[in-house]
Amino acid sequence: MSDNAGQHASTEPRRHHEKRRVMVTQLLRVPVLNPAGTEVGRVVDFIVKLSDGSYPPVTGLKVRVGAQDVFIGKGVIERLEPSGVRLNTPTIRTEPFQRRPGEVLLGADVLGRHVVDVNKGRIVQAHDLVLAPGDEGWHLAGIDRSPQALIRRLVPRRGRPDLRRHSILDWRDVQPFVSHVPTARLRLPLQRLLRLHPAQIADIVEGASHEEGQEIIEAVESDPALTADVFEELDPEHQVEFIRSKSNEDAARILERMAPDDAADLLSELDQERRKPVFDMMAASQQHKLRKLLQYHPTTAGGMMSPDYVWVIRGATVDMALEAVRIDDKSPRPLQNIVFITEADGRYIGSIGVVDLLRTDRVLKVEELELVNCFVHGNADFADVALMMADYNLTALAVTDAAENLIGAISSDDVIEALVPEDWRARIEASTGV
Repeated sequence: MSDNAGQHASTEPRRHHEKRRVMVTQLLRVPVLNPAGTEVGRVVDFIVKLSDGSYPPVTGLKVRVGAQDVFIGKGVIERLEPSGVRLNTPTIRTEPFQRRPGEVLLGADVLGRHVVDVNKGRIVQAHDLVLAPGDEGWHLAGIDRSPQALIRRLVPRRGRPDLRRHSILDWRDVQPFVSHVPTARLRLPLQRLLRLHPAQIADIVEGASHEEGQEIIEAVESDPALTADVFEELDPEHQVEFIRSKSNEDAARILERMAPDDAADLLSELDQERRKPVFDMMAASQQHKLRKLLQYHPTTAGGMMSPDYVWVIRGATVDMALEAVRIDDKSPRPLQNIVFITEADGRYIGSIGVVDLLRTDRVLKVEELELVNCFVHGNADFADVALMMADYNLTALAVTDAAENLIGAISSDDVIEALVPEDWRARIEASTGV
């Protein structure tokens, strides 16, 4: 009996609050009434202070009184209802409204704009905003991204159909863009973006406006490795768009941390007068790798390959090959599952998977094992690469020069990426709400 009573007591306030939730579009332009029921003004906007990871409290209203806008603090608000806002005082202060540091206007700054859905890694549009009561007043509880909410917002109040469907996202699961708000003093927090894969962040940047994308790029800049990962995932158009605003030195730092094949592609997309200055500012090791890649057309095996891979020379034991995998910190992850074997002078012998090495006697020499000896020359075209990997069920393919010296490797994900039609990307963006 007592357990049931306690459970009832804990859920009842939640139901009460749920019933009282209101949408911002229901309250904009409604009358503001004093205790006697006399209209003293009309609601223009709601004022909140955004904060990381919590529900922003409503600190007051922007109200049109006569010919000017005034501030009404949350302390004098008795009720918020679609029929009107009821005050608990007969008089209000009439000083002209001015934004204060940290303040955001929900109608002007958030409603109808993009926000980041940090759970699903996409951008969505806040067609409406949900306000909910709490112990310390009203707060912003979520957004409505449904098409019905858009209709409610655009159609005049009297002509709105009865649209009760909502697609509510909890505010704690979204992150607004606020660089356009001079008083917000808040930017996208890196910690929230770290929950997303670099490819998701890149998708958001590509689906956002330039200003929104720039806000994301600036947020990740405090993590240089993540910045490079995001640039690798961006399409060439957006890579150039955002690298263009960087200084030559900053551009060089980003290119240094990118995978060499991606860095070479981006460097070739830069304006011609910038390529050499940016290249000259890069570390010598990265310059050496890019020189090898840039001599090939991007659609050839040499243009697609990574110059970083795990390799050992003839005479190495299985144990030495596994140790090479363990200590490798340069190769792309898809290429860390394969060990390539060469002669001491660099001539390619073959390759073997890590799983096969783990199942083999550790003291055997690598050349004694059953190796895959497939390879393509650097000038081979994409069709040759794709057919070779498909015919021999390869997850990685060696690339050699004319003398059959190993110069790089291509992973299966490089091939898949090249095979994906551009219109498929637009299809994925549309289906995820970006």
